[in-house]
Amino acid sequence: MEVILLDDVESLGHEGDLVRVAAGHARNFLIPRNLAVPATKAAKEQLERRRGAIVKREAQKAEAAKRVAERLHEHPLIIAAKTGEGGKLHGTVTAQQIVDALAAQTGVALDRRRINLLEPIREVGNYLVAAEVYKGVHAQLTLTVEPVDKPAAEPEAEPESEAADAADAEAAEA
Repeated sequence: MEVILLDDVESLGHEGDLVRVAAGHARNFLIPRNLAVPATKAAKEQLERRRGAIVKREAQKAEAAKRVAERLHEHPLIIAAKTGEGGKLHGTVTAQQIVDALAAQTGVALDRRRINLLEPIREVGNYLVAAEVYKGVHAQLTLTVEPVDKPAAEPEAEPESEAADAADAEAAEA
């Protein structure tokens, strides 16, 4: 069945594309979610009339994506992770953690599938991560993985040393 996409659909096409899909996929998924309409003669004529507006909207989206990509390139991300000896992480830094850090630190929301990790991040350090902000617009993210501080262990050590100093001072007076 041929349909005209009304919005970008992952792995299928972009707004205004005429694509052939299984009839069940069109009836049960694309059409009920207003992602596509059947490619009738009237729908094709309407698409041709709207083609200029679609191209203009695509250009605006691409320009906005370029600005977002520049902003992401300028702001390094910091992710704190639990580590063991030698700076090795307990597990790996995932694409979802990177997306969550992006949203929290820069306000940019991306899908985790748009993050391209060439290799797993398993150690503390600095990394370059590629992300697809929009079709054809890519950004290089600077990612710093830091160890999580253990604040609970340090405050307990200080009172013990103060108590030992006080005991030493009392012993010296006696």
